[in-house]
Amino acid sequence: MKSAIGIFLIAQALLTYLTINMNYTPCITTTVNDNTGAVTVSYSYPWVYWLGFIGLGIMLIVGTYLVFTKEKKQIFN
Repeated sequence: MKSAIGIFLIAQALLTYLTINMNYTPCITTTVNDNTGAVTVSYSYPWVYWLGFIGLGIMLIVGTYLVFTKEKKQIFN
């Protein structure tokens, strides 16, 4: 049972990662230096974007742990 829950968590984390990665568009800021004419482009993501990846990383680690742990056999007397 632990293994099935672990596989579900891993699949959920990967699919959610792909969904978040496709939906979020970074905020693009373009700055032009008047002296040199050099253009600097900055990309920034909202903090919820990074917070989601931290949660997905934790879910992936817990799922991997559940898949690779061995179940203890209980002997009933």
